[in-house]
Amino acid sequence: MGNLIRMDLYRMRKARSFKVCLFLAFCVALVSTPLLRLLFSLGELLGAEVDLFPKQALLSDLIKGQPGSLGVMLSLISLSSFFYADVENGYVKNIAGQMPKKGFTVFSKYLSSIPHMLVFMLVSLIGSLIGTVLVQKIVVDSAILDALRVFVLRLLLIESLCAILLLFVAVIQSKSLGTTYAVLAGMGLLSVVYYGIDTGLDKIFTKKDFEVANYMPDTILQESNPPTVKALVVSAIFICLFLWLSVRIFDKKDVK
Repeated sequence: MGNLIRMDLYRMRKARSFKVCLFLAFCVALVSTPLLRLLFSLGELLGAEVDLFPKQALLSDLIKGQPGSLGVMLSLISLSSFFYADVENGYVKNIAGQMPKKGFTVFSKYLSSIPHMLVFMLVSLIGSLIGTVLVQKIVVDSAILDALRVFVLRLLLIESLCAILLLFVAVIQSKSLGTTYAVLAGMGLLSVVYYGIDTGLDKIFTKKDFEVANYMPDTILQESNPPTVKALVVSAIFICLFLWLSVRIFDKKDVK
């Protein structure tokens, strides 16, 4: 199992999609604050009534905001390509045949997604720090520990999205479905789906007092300060459920 994980990490590190998406995530984080500063300047030149661009930025806010929606989307697209690589290249059957259980190959991919996402988050943070220091003074404030809490929660929430992505790509073996999910989940565009689910549930339960979207990882990920207990519980449920389903289904299916 350890050799399989090391092989997956090596393949991921060498993948062109990983390098391209990581570079784009860095660039997006790098230009975000300077671009915002430019928009403020254009507004002032055009005579629009806009607030003054703040001269300082809190380090805690920069840590909490990583990665942004585009960064999440790019990281999931990269991961979708990685999950599908052995199917696309035709050697998934050889790898699975060497394992005591075929599902180990799926489990290994998921474990490899953890350092993958951590690298994307750290690179986005570095890009954001460099871009911000060009136009603002970064202030080290007292909320760093809370920012690290949010950073870890965001990593867990993204990992729950990875578990869903794993089922779509590695088990169902649909790269197009995985890429579509990566874009919609990363950009927080699944609200239409959740609205449809709520509409259906309203017809079944007349006194339903909750909305599905409030308990979905991609929705909680959009919050600037996600509640700890809620984020932990939702992440644990989605990771355990979809990872179990992926391993279970892959163990029982014929590998082509």
